[in-house]
Amino acid sequence: MADELNLTVWFHPSMRLPVKIDPEAHPFKVSPTNTVVDLMDKCEDFFEKITAELGTPLELQINVLWNIKDHKKALNPNDKLGMHFAGTDSFGVYGDIQPAVVKVAPRAEEDKVPVTILTGFLGSGKTTLLNYILQEQKEKKIAIIENEFGEISIDDALLKQDKMNLAEKIVVMDNGCMCCTIRGDLAKGLQEIIADIKKGGTIDAILIETTGMADPVPIVRTFMSSPEITADLRLDAVITMADAKHLTGRLDDRVEEGKVNEAYQQIAFADKIILNKLDLITTEQAIVVKDRIREINKFAKVLPAIKGRVRMDELHNIRAHDMVNFVEMDLEKEAEEAQELSGGHGGGHEGGHGHEENCAEEHGSGHDGGHGDAGGHGGDAHGAGNGSAAAGTGHGHSSADGKNRHDNRVNSFSIVRDGEITPKKLGAWMQMLGQLKPEHGTIFRIKAILAIKDHPFKHVFHAVMDVSDEDDAGPWAEGEKRVSKIVFIGKSMDQEFLRKGFEAIFEP
Repeated sequence: MADELNLTVWFHPSMRLPVKIDPEAHPFKVSPTNTVVDLMDKCEDFFEKITAELGTPLELQINVLWNIKDHKKALNPNDKLGMHFAGTDSFGVYGDIQPAVVKVAPRAEEDKVPVTILTGFLGSGKTTLLNYILQEQKEKKIAIIENEFGEISIDDALLKQDKMNLAEKIVVMDNGCMCCTIRGDLAKGLQEIIADIKKGGTIDAILIETTGMADPVPIVRTFMSSPEITADLRLDAVITMADAKHLTGRLDDRVEEGKVNEAYQQIAFADKIILNKLDLITTEQAIVVKDRIREINKFAKVLPAIKGRVRMDELHNIRAHDMVNFVEMDLEKEAEEAQELSGGHGGGHEGGHGHEENCAEEHGSGHDGGHGDAGGHGGDAHGAGNGSAAAGTGHGHSSADGKNRHDNRVNSFSIVRDGEITPKKLGAWMQMLGQLKPEHGTIFRIKAILAIKDHPFKHVFHAVMDVSDEDDAGPWAEGEKRVSKIVFIGKSMDQEFLRKGFEAIFEP
């Protein structure tokens, strides 16, 4: 048997090739030990390449292949070529021809357009911050998506059209709350911006400004469950504006059965918190407010501000939801806090609060309704590259007697552990978290970097309520200590129970 076959293709005339191909100029050099299906693949690849070179990209799906010396015998795709061909034989093919699908490599996370969710209660200063961002970032083209209740976009009137003049594009959604009744509309607004970008428009960043009553969780869920959006956009961070004077009151608001306290949600799910209007409270009050924030969210950086003035580099390229970036983050480190919040409140912030008589911002207003979104972490398959999430438990509510339970409603902690995790045990543990019993609390969010046994890559996991995602980041370097880190943010969590469960999934 020859070591190599030089076969020539013959396309059945009924296929009516739309381009002229010279088979004699492109013989197929194959081994007799290759299979018929190997030859089919090779011929299909050749067809796609040559038609692209000729200016008409096409794809060929071969259904039948035969030796033209015996045209009545279709060959078994699993047979060795040496069983049917010798020397310089020719083979016939018949199949379907269709336009080639353009294969586009996925965009790297850092190349996608960053999206920031700006949330906060009524009167916290979101509008002022947004104007400040647009004014300071004139060299950037920023798209704005805002949502309002009612038929009139109130913020546009209050801003005196400032945003209209400064923003590259505004998608005003005024037929309901973005995070609840019109989540589909949010996706539509984002798709509209993506379409503009693909037509040649330049957008450097997108800001989603939510109404004061917005629970940010469903907005984050939209990103985590919409690959058609995240192919071009990346969720950079959730930034919460907190009114230093009125935040504690909002956190203590009683809510109806089946509702959530949005102020809690906004703090708990924030990646960065701007503690605004510090000039309206004393040093002691500022420390108390900061401590309340820390009881809810231990890991979000807290920035002090007056009139929303913070450094611009604090507001972009945060990459809080970029899983590959998790390996660059110090997950177990408690978030930074500014000097003003730990040692005292300075008086040199932009010359004071300076609200004008016709200030557009509302002060001290509240809303004790909410949205009934519920969910929990989970998944019946997890480990080195497996499955994602399942629905879980719902949000907690205030106690029936109205007593303040803020000390155990929401808390957060991290675990750092050397060693390697057993994949099977990890899957079972994640499934248990998805069905966490009420006495063990409710998990709002998980971030993790995991060292899995016999897996060469750092495995990252991110979950927000009932939606989760996981991926491999960079490889463990030779000699690098394998350390797993996990962060929990939740409500009334049984830390001892969760710590013991995490310890149990490691190799003895």
